Amino acid sequence: MFYERAIGTFGDLVNEAATMDADAGLRILGRYNGRPCFAFVTRFGSRYTVIICSRLRAGPGRPLASEEVNGVEELKSVLKKVVRGRVSAFAY
Repeated sequence: MFYERAIGTFGDLVNEAATMDADAGLRILGRYNGRPCFAFVTRFGSRYTVIICSRLRAGPGRPLASEEVNGVEELKSVLKKVVRGRVSAFAY
């Protein structure tokens, strides 16, 4: 069964990332370098992987950027590049 829960604030997004299991993930709608994007976050131990993909039909499939970070504080700085203003994210 697939379960998805909406996240509406940056604080809730960070809390969700800090407590997520290895088989969980986050999907975040945002902007990267002025382009609409999805940011996907996964976790393994204390390391997080963030993959940023275009939301435009002309460019899906190829990541715009990817980054591996150690810990929640580094993750927050990466997510602040994508999320500005209202948060639209989902935990799965």
